[in-house]
Amino acid sequence: MRIVNLWLLSMLLAAPALAVSGNVVASDNVKAHLVSEVSSVAAGQSFWVALEFNIRDGWHTYWRNPGDSGQATSIKWQLPPGFTAGDIVWPTPHRFELPPLVNYGYAAHAVHLVEITASKDLKPGTPVVLSAKASWLVCSDVCIPEDADLQLKLPATAAAGSAVAGRADPADAGLFTAARSELPSAEPAVTSARIRDGQLVIALGKEWGTTLPQIKSLAFFPYDEGGIEYAAPQTLVRSKDAVELAMKLGDRPPKAGIIRGVLLATEQSGNDTVTVPMEIAAGFSGAGGSLTSGVGAGTPEKTDTSLPVLLLFAILGGLILNLMPCVFPVLSIKAIGLVEQAKKHPAAVRTKGLVFAAGVISSMLCLAALLLVLRAGGEQIGWGFQLQSPLFVTLLVYLLLAVGLNLSGVFEVGGGLAGVGDGLTQGDSYRASFFTGVLTTLVATPCTAPFMAFAVGAALTQPTIVALCIFAALGLGLALPYLFLCFAPWMRRALPKPGAWMDTLKQFFAFPIYASAAWLLWVLAQQTSSLGLGAALAGTILVALAAWAYQKSKSSSSTGRVAALITATVAVLLAVVLPVRFAGDALAATGTSAIGRAATGRAAPADGEWQPYDAAQVARLSAAGKPLLINFTASWCLTCLVNERNAFADSAVQEVFRSKGVTLMKGDWTSRDPAITQALAAFGRAGVPLYVVYNAKPGSAPVVLPQLLTANVVQSAFADTPGRTAPP
Repeated sequence: MRIVNLWLLSMLLAAPALAVSGNVVASDNVKAHLVSEVSSVAAGQSFWVALEFNIRDGWHTYWRNPGDSGQATSIKWQLPPGFTAGDIVWPTPHRFELPPLVNYGYAAHAVHLVEITASKDLKPGTPVVLSAKASWLVCSDVCIPEDADLQLKLPATAAAGSAVAGRADPADAGLFTAARSELPSAEPAVTSARIRDGQLVIALGKEWGTTLPQIKSLAFFPYDEGGIEYAAPQTLVRSKDAVELAMKLGDRPPKAGIIRGVLLATEQSGNDTVTVPMEIAAGFSGAGGSLTSGVGAGTPEKTDTSLPVLLLFAILGGLILNLMPCVFPVLSIKAIGLVEQAKKHPAAVRTKGLVFAAGVISSMLCLAALLLVLRAGGEQIGWGFQLQSPLFVTLLVYLLLAVGLNLSGVFEVGGGLAGVGDGLTQGDSYRASFFTGVLTTLVATPCTAPFMAFAVGAALTQPTIVALCIFAALGLGLALPYLFLCFAPWMRRALPKPGAWMDTLKQFFAFPIYASAAWLLWVLAQQTSSLGLGAALAGTILVALAAWAYQKSKSSSSTGRVAALITATVAVLLAVVLPVRFAGDALAATGTSAIGRAATGRAAPADGEWQPYDAAQVARLSAAGKPLLINFTASWCLTCLVNERNAFADSAVQEVFRSKGVTLMKGDWTSRDPAITQALAAFGRAGVPLYVVYNAKPGSAPVVLPQLLTANVVQSAFADTPGRTAPP
């Protein structure tokens, strides 16, 4: 009997220790289990649990930001009703160099703390079972994803404040004390940050007082992925009143606002060396330099060009934009207006030209102002952003269809041909000229031209008033040919005289407009679902019905006129409501485009195939010296499509890609993608197309190709690239 009593006593004494340490799950590389800091829990109490890893020698797991590769540890909790779990509190990571990559994580031993809050309705004596699905990636020369189903059982005791409620377990006190010693300070350290010469610079100022001279080294671990180039050196620079840490920007430079992370300072006082991890939350505006560097960005385009030069580039870009394929339908609209206006009084013609220019410039400024406001609010968007909205594309299809129907004679608004903008007003030719200018801007924005890309990219790094001046100059360049014709009598006299042939010409010019509407429907198909495309197609039928009913109202009796106008009005309203009502989710989507979706989940692409843009892969290929071509494009960019059909599809170019072992990467910007927007900004661009060649020859800086490509241009870019080594 005494032996039995002793056995029972020993089990009772051991119970608290067994209660607070969960099951151990061991793989070949990691032993994982849950540990509670308290031996019991009361209603409403907050307490800490730890996910403890014991890691095999030579292997490591990952921090919240794993670095160039890897995956952060995650925990999915299954808790009793009313219980809640906080986020993982991460210990300070270590740096693992696996050239050319650098990772952040933990070796040998890691403890991840999580705060649990008990239900306020927890009754004493109720068993508390905390279940968790922990997942992690453990790596050495290879990486292995692992997971474990873990469980922790705690007794529920009397209300908090009693002698036994929430009692700490001395057996595990050392584990939690050691874990907390590896956490960065809870109060963000006093720091500032700025962008300078393509680097992120974090500064510790005079507020640090006598501590500054004791700082011997600093290392920064950012919370957000892609903000810095992990493998690049972090350079400590000391001045009289500050210590600065400079590091190369990554492929996703931080936006203006707050940059967060862990700053690891090594301080020496006498013979003692102490490593102090500190959390930082440094505010910065980015005004000290533009975000124009990225992983391997080389030498970005300068943005400190004088304002007169930027304005000149903007005017030249707008002027050349008239020759781009996406503006051709609008040129037909201008031609019709000029033919009829040539017979009018010269003063009226000149005034019409000025009003048209006002429509172009004012609409350009409105688009620019909206772009600047959205970017200031943190949106990652660029030039042509409105065409990344499927709803906007749908409405533009309707507008172009209405313009085409007007040219075809299905309906007429007003009696003249002073511009297809008459379809947007009722009879006033000056308003028609203005809205023709607005239409010109809307249809022209999918394209970029030489000089324009540099001017627009620079504008987005300038103060608001300077940026608006640059966009106004762009609009002036776009309107300049029309203005020139309006103010040059000798050129107007060269135009043919008006006659019956004009009606045929007007109807002929409707077909480029229909072609533009069809192209935009194809763009819409890349952005949305079949439901969204179907809703847009139904809307086009309703627009045609509205145009027909409106024309019928002109020749009907009073009753018929009312019925026809009601039909036209209802048809237009339904055309607008349909996409929003039946395909709202699809039309509002600005995520992965059809090209990106098709590529998701594929095996490694074969030679000559385009793979989706991946900033981490760019970094790896760049560091390894592998030739790489990145094509930043969009389905709504006609210049991009022309280049792809001509230059990239050329058989000689395809042979160069194969023989040189060129990796082909496509950054599809058809729908909004902040990662691609930031990559464009890294090269001082705000829109597509952009073509970047990495490692054109061994060790060379990235090369930006012209926006208008030929097969010879692409071949020349790889002329110095060594051929692929044949397999043995």
